[in-house]
Amino acid sequence: MKKFYIGENKYLEQKVLAFYNCDYVGYQKQGNPDFINHLKNMTNQYNELDLVEDFVQVSERFVKDMESLFDKGDYKNFTVCVMPRSKRENKYKQSQLMFKKAISSCANKLGFINGTDAIIRVKDTKTTHNWRLENNTGDNPYKGITKDTCRVDTNKIIDKNIILVDDIYTEGVNIIEDCIQYLFDLGAKSVILYVTAKTR
Repeated sequence: MKKFYIGENKYLEQKVLAFYNCDYVGYQKQGNPDFINHLKNMTNQYNELDLVEDFVQVSERFVKDMESLFDKGDYKNFTVCVMPRSKRENKYKQSQLMFKKAISSCANKLGFINGTDAIIRVKDTKTTHNWRLENNTGDNPYKGITKDTCRVDTNKIIDKNIILVDDIYTEGVNIIEDCIQYLFDLGAKSVILYVTAKTR
């Protein structure tokens, strides 16, 4: 696991501590964590059984990294939230939500406060990582897009220490930055970003 910081910009008003498990170098390139792409399951080509190994990969990495980052007693002081996917959640099949399910299971296992359903997309946005996707409706990232397109359970955010989890972080996209800022605007005490992979 490696540490980095997300800097201030027009989407984010303060520097935020972040961690990632491995580099994302491109789908099917040598050493790339392709299990992330499988879990995205963009065209619903896999069922849950097809994704068991990928589910385990994400889970094992998350648990190992959290165990290295926190003492056991600290888990109960942090709420784990998951970045919502780009489309309305009810547009996805259960097999397309396996990343969130993996993080939810791990949060429960470790004793974190489970806030994986605290941020739910209710209005489509553009999928930023795959511009060829058909029917890619919605807006590109803009300042305030999280507030405009998500329903948030503020009881799981206000005055909480948040670990915001996503699969891939790519600098310059700013959808994660906007979400972090919205969590602060809602009253989060602190936010740490954890992603499985960071685009190199």
